Amino acid sequence: MSFQPSTLRHRLRIVALAAVLLAFDVVFVAAVYVLGHVAVWLLPLVSFQFAHFGLWSLQFDLVPLWLVLAVGTPLTLVVQSVFGYRLTLRDVTEGNIGPEKSLKNVVLADRSDDEDDESETVEVTEPSADHPVRERVARLSQTADLAPPTIRLVHTDTPNSYVASRPGERTLFVTTGLLDTLDGEQLDAVLAHELAHLKNGDAFVMTAAAFLPTVSEQFIARMGRSLRHSMLLNWLWDLDAEETYGAPQVELPLLVFAVVAVPIAATLYLASTACYRLLSRIREYAADAGGVAISGSPAALANALETLTTDPRPETDLRAAQTGVRELCVLPYAFDATDEDLPDDRLGRLQRRWDRLCDRLLPGSHPAPDERIAALRERQSRMER
Repeated sequence: MSFQPSTLRHRLRIVALAAVLLAFDVVFVAAVYVLGHVAVWLLPLVSFQFAHFGLWSLQFDLVPLWLVLAVGTPLTLVVQSVFGYRLTLRDVTEGNIGPEKSLKNVVLADRSDDEDDESETVEVTEPSADHPVRERVARLSQTADLAPPTIRLVHTDTPNSYVASRPGERTLFVTTGLLDTLDGEQLDAVLAHELAHLKNGDAFVMTAAAFLPTVSEQFIARMGRSLRHSMLLNWLWDLDAEETYGAPQVELPLLVFAVVAVPIAATLYLASTACYRLLSRIREYAADAGGVAISGSPAALANALETLTTDPRPETDLRAAQTGVRELCVLPYAFDATDEDLPDDRLGRLQRRWDRLCDRLLPGSHPAPDERIAALRERQSRMER
């Protein structure tokens, strides 16, 4: 099969961005290497019995960086492919994240650091054997020359869909809101769009690529929670924390480590997330083209996007947008909305500034719907000539 120039260009861009993401893996391993030395260097502040560890940590050549990179980078890739997929499947049911969860709302959620909030879950079920969506997916998969993926219904009013993939496993998530909103050719067009992600192979790349932004984001969130409960920082900044711990031999090393680690993690998060979202934007155009090749109707997909973007229900979810499985979705909306509620103290204000900085610096995860619709309309016009 020969690719059209635009399709080939999209594929080349995806390969280039995937290579950049691989470079971020190398940087991630190097950052862990440096922060590991810093953490060990701070151990004598916790207890003098660790003094010899502090001296060892200054000797970076004891474990050479090149060896760590040679072993750590492939290991990171394996973790990305395995655990990135598992996190995606697990976290689709979570409308909130507590201290033991990894992605908050799987699609996109707030950055609330309230550990006492109860998790709100979204029901996810397997469709019955005679459910109409099974027939649609089987028919479209046959047209695309694909094995039908596993199907999961997400019980939420927000109309959305996405696929997650790794070698040997493919899962298509469809919300009940999508099935209620679309039918006929429009629903076929959206499902074909998702199957095109599997056909193009970018679903696996995106599922794995979500790992690094997620890890860096959650590291920052956990550091924020730890600092909020620090008695020393509460005394210095007059924070609004319900509980604090007062162990000076732990708090001082924690503060010093945070000063070094948080800027590194924040830089890594911004850079990897920007690349991740650019990759997401490119793949949407390619999936639109691939979905049209499967369903045979650019107009149907254009009409479906118009219907979904004029639906008022996703608006709250869009405002809560954050990196996660949103980049995998047909539209950048959450499956379930969560509201951000940060304390009005210095640390809370710092977190809000961080959120605003991310909003300003990071590109959107999807092209503007109007641009996608216009491209599809143009494709329909060319087909009718």
